[in-house]
Amino acid sequence: MTVMEREAMSPAQVRLSATLLASSLVGRLPQAMSSLALLRVVLDAGGGYAFAGALTSIYILAGTVGAPLISRVIDRTGRARQTLLGGAAASGLAFAGIALTAPGHPVAAIACTLIAGAAAPPLEPVLRSLWPRIMRTGGQLTRAFSADAAVQELIFVLGPLASAISIAVLGAPGAVAVMGVIGLAGTALFCSHAILERTAPAAHTGRRGSPMRLPAIRTLVLAQVAAGAPVGVLAITATAHATSAGIAALSGWGLALNGIGAFAGALYVTRRPFRAAPERLVRPALLLVALLYAPTAWVQAAPAYWLAAAFVSGVCLAPYLTLVFRATETSAPAALATEANAWVVSAFSVGIGAGTSLAGLLTDHWGAGGSTVAVLAASAVAALGALKARLHTITA
Repeated sequence: MTVMEREAMSPAQVRLSATLLASSLVGRLPQAMSSLALLRVVLDAGGGYAFAGALTSIYILAGTVGAPLISRVIDRTGRARQTLLGGAAASGLAFAGIALTAPGHPVAAIACTLIAGAAAPPLEPVLRSLWPRIMRTGGQLTRAFSADAAVQELIFVLGPLASAISIAVLGAPGAVAVMGVIGLAGTALFCSHAILERTAPAAHTGRRGSPMRLPAIRTLVLAQVAAGAPVGVLAITATAHATSAGIAALSGWGLALNGIGAFAGALYVTRRPFRAAPERLVRPALLLVALLYAPTAWVQAAPAYWLAAAFVSGVCLAPYLTLVFRATETSAPAALATEANAWVVSAFSVGIGAGTSLAGLLTDHWGAGGSTVAVLAASAVAALGALKARLHTITA
């Protein structure tokens, strides 16, 4: 049997992969819909930007903490289906509560937002822990992880669009309620496959603890925080650059091209999987992410240049994430796989949030110049993260 024959997926593998990817995309859409929907549900009812921003931050932070905790329950009980559906139901009801209470009843709205974020089903970590059960180690598994990264990029293209359409048709409260319905529907579809049936928890020898006690996982978590910083900065600097250039549409096109670049990078890895061990490539890939985001710091000379830079900056992001997913899979034992993936996912969100906050602060104080500094600072953080991700620390 040739290498290509060994790496080719069977029709059953293709069907299962497509089902899991499509349903997880639907189930994860609320994450990408939340920023616009939560902002509008507050502002359209006469609330202020401060409270709207607070709700968005609370939702993100609650999910960052909740996902690893829920994932730990799944690892220890083997009840992925029941846990995911329970979380989706609780999160969906909480979204309905936000629609009814924001901004007139701020305490209730904050409580509902905490529940919506903390109970959100961790479909992304669960899916990552399933790939080794579905695919052969090597090219097959790398293709699965790269396809997963491509879907992740697609989510952040489709999510804002779905949010905007929902707001236009149903109003902001209706859009928030729809987020809960979409999340529950996607989770139910994801859990409908037999692979999510209850299984015994993975065997684990020695002290179970948390995957964060493993040096490799801690290294990957720190790398993910660093990688998320320039990604978060771009959301703010795109708008600042558009204002500076006097072209309102520049920000939307820039963010779209960044997503298209990341999607293209993921498709390339799907067709040409990495041959080297992922733990050898995480460090140089993160350094490339840092270098490719740095040129987005300047727009004044030529907006067309900035649009090209926005596209190029995304090209290496999905391949880097693919390598992180593979390195996580090889670094954590099966008994801790879901929680390990959840920490890696949450760390990336933390980095994005930190980058967004940094860019907002600097842009408020120094305008376009501040946004330039923010991009360079975030790229420097990513480069430092790459240098700290020493090769010998990423081992199981």
